[in-house]
Amino acid sequence: MWGAKRFSGSLLWWAAALAALTLITRIPFRSTHLFAWDSANFALALQHYNVAWHQPQPPGYILYVAAARLIHFIVADANAAYVWLSVVASIGAVWCTVLVGGRLFGITTGILGGLILTTSSLFWGQGVVAYPYTFLALFSPLIVLLALRNRDGGRDTTLASAALLAIAGGFRPELVPFLLSLWLWGAWRRPRWRWLAGLGLLAVLIAAWYVPMIWLSGGWQAYQSSSSGYFLFFLRATSGFGKLLLAVLENTRTLVGYAYNGMGLALLPLLYIAGRFFAPPQLVSDTRAQVLALWLAPPLAFYLLIHIGNPGYLLSFLPALCLLTAHGTLILAQDTAQAVRLARRDDRGATAGEELAPTSAPFPSGQDESRGTGQPLAFREGVGGRYAATILIALIALSNAALFLAADGEGRLREIRAIDRILSKQVAAIEAQFPAASTLILAYDRSRQLRYYLPDHRIELLFTEAVAVAASGYDPSRYWERRSTLTVPPGLTHILLPDLDENTSEQPGPLQHLDLGGGVELLVAEVSSGDTVRYGYRYVAVEPAGGGREQPPP
Repeated sequence: MWGAKRFSGSLLWWAAALAALTLITRIPFRSTHLFAWDSANFALALQHYNVAWHQPQPPGYILYVAAARLIHFIVADANAAYVWLSVVASIGAVWCTVLVGGRLFGITTGILGGLILTTSSLFWGQGVVAYPYTFLALFSPLIVLLALRNRDGGRDTTLASAALLAIAGGFRPELVPFLLSLWLWGAWRRPRWRWLAGLGLLAVLIAAWYVPMIWLSGGWQAYQSSSSGYFLFFLRATSGFGKLLLAVLENTRTLVGYAYNGMGLALLPLLYIAGRFFAPPQLVSDTRAQVLALWLAPPLAFYLLIHIGNPGYLLSFLPALCLLTAHGTLILAQDTAQAVRLARRDDRGATAGEELAPTSAPFPSGQDESRGTGQPLAFREGVGGRYAATILIALIALSNAALFLAADGEGRLREIRAIDRILSKQVAAIEAQFPAASTLILAYDRSRQLRYYLPDHRIELLFTEAVAVAASGYDPSRYWERRSTLTVPPGLTHILLPDLDENTSEQPGPLQHLDLGGGVELLVAEVSSGDTVRYGYRYVAVEPAGGGREQPPP
């Protein structure tokens, strides 16, 4: 078989050590404020759960919100509750990834794969903010572990893994279709009634959280109306159904960028090994290749053909990539050592007709039971190759840690700290200087967070990318051309623009830059009753009541 049926004590100790490293490296970098729009949706869901109000956004994530509610009773802060969930899920993801690697490839690959995951810039960033994506990295290897145990004839986990898959769907619904093929692969050799019962249990348990989610959202009509418009926007804007090949090319480019964010230099050994590992003969003969292919194929197909909107999506298969990278690095070290030996023999002059054969097969389908090490045959020789691979992966881990700690980029520490600093200063300034009764806030990126932190203030979207797509046929790709008009009502004296990074209006009007310190500012417009305000993407203009400079066309 491909791995030991029981985990060795050393593997469990290494898994615990890397889990502890994950905890230690997450606690100091936790965000203090809601990181993004969706983070605010989840925070608002703790106050009143209703998917029709996007509290949270469709499809609902009801078990994720329920878990945060339990923690919220202890920490009394919505952001902290969700961040602690991310930390806990990160610890579990690393633990399970090490065990999967040990089961499939051996202890060396499990440890090195777990180290790559722990230090991944993408995985690290998602583990310290109020986002649910670390649960993708937790449940995926956990389901794989149960599928492997079920497949190799150990204790029957058909029903247990079906129950776990249903629970996973309550945290991240896409996990059900992504992992269903792996679940079926694990259960297929069991009696038919077992996996049929497992499918039935899966359906019942999904209904157990799906029906309450619909009820809390105001019933099926309200839920369906909100969800269909939400998903229709993405189908038209990002999928192959809406934009054909152009969408696939855009999604591919996005996926490659996110993969670099998640893997860094680890992409090099990953590319080296991927073609060999997933060659057709390998898929037929090697169980490990089958497992990883079933793990990777469903999410990759969805992200390339339908939608990939956030780097965190990659966490559905990032543990698999980390394990494949660790395995590939060992193979690369072994191949390099073999090439050196062959070159030396060639320099000395090989005997005519001598065959220069490799010392071992790179992808064995079984084990040498007489030696009983539980390690793949490819790695029983050449200890120096293991050391070289370990040094290379240690350098990759240091590089990825540097990406998170010191480099600019989406979801990295600099962005997390910048958002914490901006929100803390802007919220404090607005509460102290701008009363809710006389203030209007026009925002985009941070509008949802501000709605949570400033519930009494009136907040409107500066612009939106999804305006009545289904009803009017409006092309969301031209959102920057739309303008909204507001006639200032009596009592309104200030309009605040917390995230207007640039104003392209030819008539900027009376906009003032309020310096809040630390590189944070707030744009403020003093207005009077009857003034006309036109605004949109990177555009704000104020026309005083009673005339003035003619308003330029949008």
